[in-house]
Amino acid sequence: METSRYQQTRFIALCGGLKNLILAALKIIFGIIGSSHGLLADGIHSLSDLIIDSVVIITSKFGNKAADEDHPYGHGRIETAATVFLALILAIVAFSIIINAITSIHAYVSKVPSPIVLWIALSSILLNEILYFWTKHIAIKIKSMLLISNAWHHQSDAFSSIAVTLGVIGTWLGFSKLDAIAAIIVGLMILKMAWDFGWHSIRELVDTVLNIEETKKIKLFIEEIPGVKAIHQLRTRSIAGSIFCDVHVLVDPSISVSEGHYIGQEVDKRLIKSFPDITDVTVHIDTEDDEIINPSYNLPDRSTLQKILKAHWHDILPEKTIKTAVFHYLEGKITIDLKLPIAFSNQTDLETQLKKIIETENFIHDIKVFYYK
Repeated sequence: METSRYQQTRFIALCGGLKNLILAALKIIFGIIGSSHGLLADGIHSLSDLIIDSVVIITSKFGNKAADEDHPYGHGRIETAATVFLALILAIVAFSIIINAITSIHAYVSKVPSPIVLWIALSSILLNEILYFWTKHIAIKIKSMLLISNAWHHQSDAFSSIAVTLGVIGTWLGFSKLDAIAAIIVGLMILKMAWDFGWHSIRELVDTVLNIEETKKIKLFIEEIPGVKAIHQLRTRSIAGSIFCDVHVLVDPSISVSEGHYIGQEVDKRLIKSFPDITDVTVHIDTEDDEIINPSYNLPDRSTLQKILKAHWHDILPEKTIKTAVFHYLEGKITIDLKLPIAFSNQTDLETQLKKIIETENFIHDIKVFYYK
């Protein structure tokens, strides 16, 4: 999948680079020949876009690499960081267009652009619009914010050429300042695009959660899975179009560890199957809701508990029964399951000894005895 994603990104970026190379040459040459400062500036703009296409190709190559030991969550953040960089370039382009337009309002136009300037500008609009829709289509298909921002970069080139077109027509009609006004509007539109893409990618870089609607949808879906009593600490984050999900799942405390593990696997499997954008799920199985407080935090661990029980039982029960005992940690207490041979059922003082342990060790809630033949 990573290879296919990179191949599609590289192909469309190479097409965009070829387009920018051709348009840059035509705009610069005919901007000089046709006496159009606007077309000449637009040509330099197209030439700078070649750098952007190179960034897209290089970034997609490394950003689509599979996860490894150093990057267990993959390399998608490289693509996100590059999207921030492209948004910054868009913002710089927007400010340069606005500043140049404001400056040119008071400039004196000494020459009237030739008709070839208009045809080059119109051709640029057509090519950039084709690349915009084509790139956007692929970007949506492979869920790449990097390509979407690059698509809008093609759109900004089209807007820039529209400003050149209006400027040429305005000059012919005697309204020489029309191109400057159009350029200011175009610059503001590009600046808005830069903000949208940059802000989205910055939010992704700092692990901002999904929107409320998507998070609620995921939460309700998990709660409907058999074996899940409730969930808490649902955390989501987006990396280059993929969603990573962490969740604590509450299950019946009386089930086995293996059944709890099975329920966790079902949550993982069903989420990825039902939500195509979710590619990684980490499930933590809980037997009680410990989101706010952990009632079992100060209880003794297994080895400590075995020593305590051995001190009480050394003269009434064999040591192996302590080693095979099952301990249930719940609501700040421990319930113990003992498995004893049927022969121990005849010991009249066993129940008395067990009750004494419960009274002595206040963290023990109950001791249940199961006999076997």
